[in-house]
Amino acid sequence: MKMNALRTFQVVAEELNFSRAAIKLNYSQPTITKHIQYLEDELGVVLLERNNGKYALTRAGHELFNHSIVILREMNAISNLSSNASSLVSLKLQGHDYYCYRYFIPAIKKMALAYPNVSFKIEGSNNETTVSQLLRNEIDLGIISGNVLPSEFESCVIGHEEVALCVNKQIYKSNKTSEDYLTQYPIVIDESEYYNTENIFPYIALPLNIIDSSSDEVVQESILLHNMVGVVRTGRLQSHIDSGEIIVVESLIKNDPIYIIKNKANRNNAAISALYDIVCEIAHPRNKHMVKWI
Repeated sequence: MKMNALRTFQVVAEELNFSRAAIKLNYSQPTITKHIQYLEDELGVVLLERNNGKYALTRAGHELFNHSIVILREMNAISNLSSNASSLVSLKLQGHDYYCYRYFIPAIKKMALAYPNVSFKIEGSNNETTVSQLLRNEIDLGIISGNVLPSEFESCVIGHEEVALCVNKQIYKSNKTSEDYLTQYPIVIDESEYYNTENIFPYIALPLNIIDSSSDEVVQESILLHNMVGVVRTGRLQSHIDSGEIIVVESLIKNDPIYIIKNKANRNNAAISALYDIVCEIAHPRNKHMVKWI
């Protein structure tokens, strides 16, 4: 069936007048008549009846009109895919700095190759702010750690890491205990409100000199340059740990999950779902996640 003939019929059925349909479609009236005759021959039914100079839809005409609305709407949606691909889509992403460059950047590179129309804005932030802003739909995707998942989120575990007590190699002594470091040096903690210091250091009776920070970079530089004890997720310091610049004194939390999260209210957003699936695919190359390209 020719789609242009079906479009012609839809307009004729709305106008019930060949002359007005011809003007609306910018066709000649004989072309309108030809399209209607084509459809009637193709379907083997009469679509329009003329009584007293006025056209009316037959029962078959009514049925075809109802179907034509659905068919032409779907055809328009398909034809708009290419135009949608050329329109700019912007995604707002958030998480700790380490999570952003460790997980978001490789996925963005992969998605950008196929869809240069999608732009990205990345903000470094702590778990609490990321969760809060995603709940309010102020960002599109977030990456967080630990077990702080609201029921409004869809999530995928993309990694694990440890929370550790770390010092630099200058102040490290093999005969010192964690308690020695904690009572002798200032402590800088990344998101201490999440770690719950009382649970992590139950054996410390003295009040601790704790500096709160929401920046993993601040913790890293405090350890490296200012002889402070850091409590931080090791993934962010891994290169310094591997080089020996930073020493892990004690592992406090092991195999803590890292999640990519999206608001369930946005599960039908093609761009958000595509990037979410790419991050999951990179983390789990042979799992069930299949990228749904927009």
